[in-house]
Amino acid sequence: LRSAEGIGSKMDEDGPPPNQTLYINNIKESLSKNYRVNELKATLRNLCKPGEVIDIVALGNFYDKGQAFVVMKNVEQATAALNKLQGYDLEGQELKVQYAKSKSHIIEKQEGTYTGHKRKQRPKPPSGKKAKADKMVEDDEDDA
Repeated sequence: LRSAEGIGSKMDEDGPPPNQTLYINNIKESLSKNYRVNELKATLRNLCKPGEVIDIVALGNFYDKGQAFVVMKNVEQATAALNKLQGYDLEGQELKVQYAKSKSHIIEKQEGTYTGHKRKQRPKPPSGKKAKADKMVEDDEDDA
């Protein structure tokens, strides 16, 4: 068996340093739909046992489909969950798991280091259609 210490040093070379938050991607898109997000969270919570899950962030919007963040009680539990989930076949797709690049807000709040965050402005997802209001303005200009 490999020690958690050896695993952590390997992760330092390949990705972010070990922390309590795991970043999981390659989640089947159908599981990331808004109506199945709670099912996905329950599945991830069960897969992370016997560790204690503090929080799971999984969103079903256009940009965040197929990914989730799982916050564990401590780094050792996060490492055990990472090893268990890495390559796990979830509805026909192998999960890809790594430590998150930064601590989750809930951990920062517990440690007293949370300073707030600024939300990034993302462009609207491509829809292929113009909004009705925009179309109406264009039609009015054509009539002039």
